[in-house]
Amino acid sequence: MKEALREKRIRWFSLGVTIVLIVVCNALLLGGLWASGLNLDVVFSDSELYDPSSGHCVKLAWAKVIGVEGPVRVCSEWLDMSDPTGQVHAIRQGESLAMGGNGNLYYENYRKGDFRLLALLVFVGVVIFSGVRVKPFLIARYRRRLSEIENRATRPSS
Repeated sequence: MKEALREKRIRWFSLGVTIVLIVVCNALLLGGLWASGLNLDVVFSDSELYDPSSGHCVKLAWAKVIGVEGPVRVCSEWLDMSDPTGQVHAIRQGESLAMGGNGNLYYENYRKGDFRLLALLVFVGVVIFSGVRVKPFLIARYRRRLSEIENRATRPSS
């Protein structure tokens, strides 16, 4: 009878620890995402710019390009012929453009997002690893405490 009650308590404790760890770990992950400042829509989207071989320019605009004196005329909106949706693609607002050594344009801060994403993924791995290690530790500790309490209760008092 006592053994069944003990196992039931351990099961309920295990369920409680699981629920608390899910909530805490998710809060840590969302906090880490917020602290990283990553915009996942931008990170996982293509850093597309107009490609004359597969698109048709719809609108030109003057833009400040890092590495070039004065404003440069760039295609700010275009149709990508390889895109079956027919959606008009546009340069991202608020992101600075830079000119590469080969004369092609790219987003200046594009690579910084990769390092922050890598750091976020490492943080996610640490949180998951910690959660997996903490749960068995807490359950084993609870088992020991239950055993100590049972031993004290069954020990004759002198």
